[in-house]
Amino acid sequence: MSKVQVVRLDQVEGFQHGKDHYWYRPLLFGQNIFTYVAHVPPGGDMPADGHAEKEEFELGLFMLEGELEITCENEKFNVGTESAMLVPLGMSFGVKNHGAVTASFVLTFYPTPGIESLEWLRQRFAARGVALKSPEELKAMRVIGNQG
Repeated sequence: MSKVQVVRLDQVEGFQHGKDHYWYRPLLFGQNIFTYVAHVPPGGDMPADGHAEKEEFELGLFMLEGELEITCENEKFNVGTESAMLVPLGMSFGVKNHGAVTASFVLTFYPTPGIESLEWLRQRFAARGVALKSPEELKAMRVIGNQG
């Protein structure tokens, strides 16, 4: 059974999604959902093809700041601040930031992608030799939640 979780965004480091320009900060680890805040700097992207999300997850997205071109299968959508998007199960998902500011959004997965906890994720990334961005480094990217 899941337990109540309260997490401060400005205290969570950033994990690089892959060899792309997409950083995410895990927030909630539930039995049935997983939620993170993602940051895509100007010019950054995460291509839609070849991702595990295709056919495995239904995604709920809410834009916090900036604007993204979002690709679902072969269709493109421009999604800006305070807009929400549902990506149905079975569709590929990708993002591109053509803007001048870091785009930030909340992304929730159903079902969960099997990420057990923040510590589990840190260990997985350390074993792969992948660097993380500290909350301070993310602040330098001017991401939401850190614009003091």
